[in-house]
Amino acid sequence: MKVNVAQLLRAEGASAHYDLQEEFPPFQFDGDDLVFESPVHVTLKVSNSGKELLASGRIQTQLRAHCSRCLEEMSYPLDLEYEDEWVSTEKATEDQLENALLFDKEQVELDERILEQIVLSLPMKFTCKPDCKGLCSHCGTNLNLGECSCSEDDIDPRLAALAKWHPAE
Repeated sequence: MKVNVAQLLRAEGASAHYDLQEEFPPFQFDGDDLVFESPVHVTLKVSNSGKELLASGRIQTQLRAHCSRCLEEMSYPLDLEYEDEWVSTEKATEDQLENALLFDKEQVELDERILEQIVLSLPMKFTCKPDCKGLCSHCGTNLNLGECSCSEDDIDPRLAALAKWHPAE
């Protein structure tokens, strides 16, 4: 995903709009392979402030992941705001070298930065729905699909001795 900013760099105070779309490859996140179900769609407004280019817009896509509770495959829609500072490598200050998106010529390469924003917006654990019941810890039945036949009296043999213990009242 590249943006040509040649004309924008020549006109301080000017701005330009970009509508970009690209297929991204799958990537690993927390042990899960995340697959893009749709192309990554980026809309941007880029303004020339005289010292740098200021970009703001939106990133939209859909990911395929696995629920961390029931392990079922699920779709995860992403719609996030995007703001960034783009600076020519030769004009960058020390602070901008660490934080801004640097570009050498009149092309700004966005793939890595967009993927970084997507990863930063992901939840620590994916869940297919807020009230997902997960899997039975004994038999592995998906409790969203129905009850399992495990008895609630089943006690881990390592903890069986604790069932006989009655604390003093």
